[in-house]
Amino acid sequence: MKLQRFFVSQESIRGGTVIVSDKDIIGQMKRVLRLRPGDGVIFLDGSGKEYIASIAEISNSTIRCEIGSSAENKNEPELKIVLCQALCKKDKFEWVLQKGTEIGVSEFVPVLADRSEKLGLNLERAGKILKESAEQSERGIIPKLHGISKFEDELKNLSGEKIILDKSGESIKTFHFPLSTSQLVIFVGPEGGWTDEELRFAKENGAEVISLGKTVLRTETAGAVAAAVFEHEVRVEQHRLDLGEQ
Repeated sequence: MKLQRFFVSQESIRGGTVIVSDKDIIGQMKRVLRLRPGDGVIFLDGSGKEYIASIAEISNSTIRCEIGSSAENKNEPELKIVLCQALCKKDKFEWVLQKGTEIGVSEFVPVLADRSEKLGLNLERAGKILKESAEQSERGIIPKLHGISKFEDELKNLSGEKIILDKSGESIKTFHFPLSTSQLVIFVGPEGGWTDEELRFAKENGAEVISLGKTVLRTETAGAVAAAVFEHEVRVEQHRLDLGEQ
């Protein structure tokens, strides 16, 4: 039987016990999942460590669980992906957060581009989506969500291999991704695309312009596709290296 997973604060874990006081988690455990004393659950502290525990006591204000064992979560990807997504409509941006988390994105940066239609974001709701998606996909951490910033600022400030997605760029099929890179930064434009000035600025600041193919993907689709492709490429190459060492 699959055990339910919950992210809790590190302060909730006290020695061999987990004390749950978060009202949302208590409501989910009691009313939605109808968990009872003796049922098993998995708690995550956000650092990559997970704890298998059993419910010992349930009250209206707290749930006390006894930890049986702990281990490091092994589901985090080796490649750290930072997805800089141009702001778009609410439902589309939330889709980006959900699917990006499932794929393995480590950080999300909502950016303002020249053609951005939407200028705001409900950060509290976005954080809740990240948490729920990380639990569902069995991640060991909740991806970090940055505040809204200008495209140009993030392009200059973020470190790592920088890629800006645009149909005018080199095909992803022929692009040779530097596998020694520990952090990949992917910039995804708004529905109207990047301006010529933005693409020129990106090139001047060391970004590679990459095309995902002949068809034009929606803004909420492009980042997820690119993240999945590069993550797969890194895993395949690592597997080849492992075989070579044997």
